[in-house]
Amino acid sequence: MFRLPDNAGRAALGLVLTALCWLVQAQSAAAHASEQAFVLLLPTDVYIAAGCAAVAFSMIVVALVPPRWLASMFRPVEIGAHPSLERFQTVASLVSLIALAVLLVIGVTGPRDPLTNLLPLTIWTIWWVVLVTLHGLFGNLWAWINPWTGLFRLLFGTLRNTPLIALPRSFGMWPGVVLFVLFFMFLIADPAPQDPARLANVVFGYWLLTFAGMVVFGAEAWLTNCECFTMLFRRFAALAPVQWAGNATIGVPGWAALRQSAPTIGGAVFILILLGSGSFDGIGETFWWLGKIGVNPLEFPGRSAVIWPTIAGLLATNVALVVTFAGCIWLGLTLANAGAGTGDQVAFRAAFTRSAVSVLPIAFGYHIAHYLTSFLVDGQYAIAALSDPLARGADILGLGQYQITTGFFSNRDSVRLIWLTQAGVVVGVHILAVLMAHAIAAELFRTRRRVILSQLPLAVFMILYTFLGLWLLASPRGV
Repeated sequence: MFRLPDNAGRAALGLVLTALCWLVQAQSAAAHASEQAFVLLLPTDVYIAAGCAAVAFSMIVVALVPPRWLASMFRPVEIGAHPSLERFQTVASLVSLIALAVLLVIGVTGPRDPLTNLLPLTIWTIWWVVLVTLHGLFGNLWAWINPWTGLFRLLFGTLRNTPLIALPRSFGMWPGVVLFVLFFMFLIADPAPQDPARLANVVFGYWLLTFAGMVVFGAEAWLTNCECFTMLFRRFAALAPVQWAGNATIGVPGWAALRQSAPTIGGAVFILILLGSGSFDGIGETFWWLGKIGVNPLEFPGRSAVIWPTIAGLLATNVALVVTFAGCIWLGLTLANAGAGTGDQVAFRAAFTRSAVSVLPIAFGYHIAHYLTSFLVDGQYAIAALSDPLARGADILGLGQYQITTGFFSNRDSVRLIWLTQAGVVVGVHILAVLMAHAIAAELFRTRRRVILSQLPLAVFMILYTFLGLWLLASPRGV
């Protein structure tokens, strides 16, 4: 069983956790109890130490690698032209819109049980868990299946319509930041985000808001700066090894993200809150957090009793993460710029916005690791609901007597495999983040010495975040 360090180590851990706080997750809580009972019997302290050591070792190796090697590592290779399929995007989007309309009807008229109603299972399992994961592996699928662009093209002919009101340039991507935080508030603080009728109202309201924003402020401007899910999907899609814009091109995961222009300050903060919100999601399930807010983890009073601590924790986590990351960048710049000529000085804005891109793999990996166990259970319910979408005894997929099982949470070997998979993802994405951060630093600074100095504070940040991620996977949960 993993044990926290004493005295100074415990205090340091407390500071890290306080800075990166919370959530009560809207997923199947029953799946966690047996699984965590076995996780606590695994030698997680050894695994955590090994994971942190692997990330630290990768930093040492990268520091010894010539910058030109990193540049060549992230250089993609064209694998051939492919036919343009953009004309089919309108059709795909319209099909998606029709499917969404059907789901909304099912949400309002179908069964009240979220585990048999197709709307919450589609939104929280297929869309939020599976589709987000697929973007980091296969590219921007959302460009095809978002439920707005097809109808918009039918009505206005193009996404580059003349807006009724120009979106102020000063807004940047901050509207998307705000909408994503509001989305996460609904996900983790609303008393019943899985209630089918309640979810149907929220989804329909968001669809109307987005379509109205596209009409008033311009489709491309709204989708790029305000529609938080388009922003999220585009960011994670840039991590995919194969990119399909123009000729199909393949490279090390993350190569496309490094080749994109630097995000704005708002765009950089958006990337950081993807990570901060995901971290907060995991911490809120732990005994540690529940104890901090005065809740007995063995007698959880329900989500309605912790709404305000949840909202406060979400906001505090994201603010603390942005401030901590910015502090690491500032300290690294101070070290790297010391003694450098005036022409060699790197501005904080450039370093902050560029370096934020290296956080993308961590946010993506945490999404996979955090939701893996929920997916293993809720994915089965989603399949059953797809086979019987109206809950009237249909068997469209021919499943027969389909039984939902959680037996793999009651077997030590399968739980070990699941936990090691989660831990492997966390460690792997941190190593990729180290490589990307070093490649970015090599572009910003001219000498190896300055590159290494600039990365020292960020290296500490990466190691501590690896520890946090693995600790969250190993910690006892009360929700």
